[in-house]
Amino acid sequence: MRRKTTWRVGIVMGTILIVSVLHYSTPMSHDWLHALFERAYYVPVLLAAMWFGWRGGVLAAAFSSAAYTPFILTEWRSSPAQQAALFVELGMFFLIGGLAGLLFDQEKKHRANVEETARRLSEVYAQLQASFEQLRRADRLSALGELSAGLAHEIRNPLGSIEGSVQILRRPNLSEETKQEFGKLAEEEINRLKELLTNFLQFARPQAPRRRPTDFGQLFESVRTLTEKTAKMSGCHVKIEPSDGLPSIPVDPDQIKQVLLDLVLNAVQAMPEGGEVVLRASTGDDAIGIEVRDEGIGIEPGNLEKIFDPFFTTRASGTGLGLSIVYQIVRQHGGRVEVRRNPVRGMTFTLLLPLDPDGKAGESQVLSALH
Repeated sequence: MRRKTTWRVGIVMGTILIVSVLHYSTPMSHDWLHALFERAYYVPVLLAAMWFGWRGGVLAAAFSSAAYTPFILTEWRSSPAQQAALFVELGMFFLIGGLAGLLFDQEKKHRANVEETARRLSEVYAQLQASFEQLRRADRLSALGELSAGLAHEIRNPLGSIEGSVQILRRPNLSEETKQEFGKLAEEEINRLKELLTNFLQFARPQAPRRRPTDFGQLFESVRTLTEKTAKMSGCHVKIEPSDGLPSIPVDPDQIKQVLLDLVLNAVQAMPEGGEVVLRASTGDDAIGIEVRDEGIGIEPGNLEKIFDPFFTTRASGTGLGLSIVYQIVRQHGGRVEVRRNPVRGMTFTLLLPLDPDGKAGESQVLSALH
């Protein structure tokens, strides 16, 4: 810092010396050169004002005046009017040096305030980041606790049924019909446990998508074929709306099929009195939108934010992992899931999948086309 100050002082004093030497060495017959050199004194004055503030500007003006005054007294003594004008010019050195220095002082003060504010904001941002990381850790621990509690609860119920069935089967003199009944009950609960653990492992350790170009028209037909029997048993019908011109986009067809199967089966279960499930799709600039619409009993408004949480379910026989897996698979594809209540009845789930595998699904015009 001291070296920098010394270097700047040297520039100011050197400039004053050079201008003065040019004044004294130039013949008086070159009036226009003297007028130019006279204005050149403003350069060191302004430099000093910029670097050292109003004090530096005034000191530079004083040195410039001291260097120029002998020249005025000796060379312009024959022209009192010119001398007076030049002495006024010397006064302007002080005025310009002082005013410029004040302005530069204000600018430096303002810049220092901005830098200080930026430093404080940086510190606050760092503190917020640290707090955010703590919240994220706490949130992960909380989610882990809820996940463990949900899994324990879901496992406990079938284990209780299995235990009760085994105790009954131990009793002597049971009829063959009773043995068959409780053996079947135990088998059903074991299968339920297997399904629960399979879904949980799929949720906890999801596989990365194996993408390949996929025809969604064929995918819809496959989903309808797989769900048709279940839908008919409930008095429901799966309808595919025409979606000509859909591009083949790189997704994992097995995973997306699983998503659509879960959503269609959920829709069928939500229509105990029958109804129609509609599958349709539309494309935009950056995403394809897939809609699954039903005419079921709907979801309570207070539960809309919970339906993707693991183990949240409103059905007695549900595991509460289906929609969580749906959400996770779509997120792994760079997309998102949206859900809304229909104007009349039922719900609509919308999957937004990016056309670019490395991108994310944007709004584009997909939602407006679907709605």
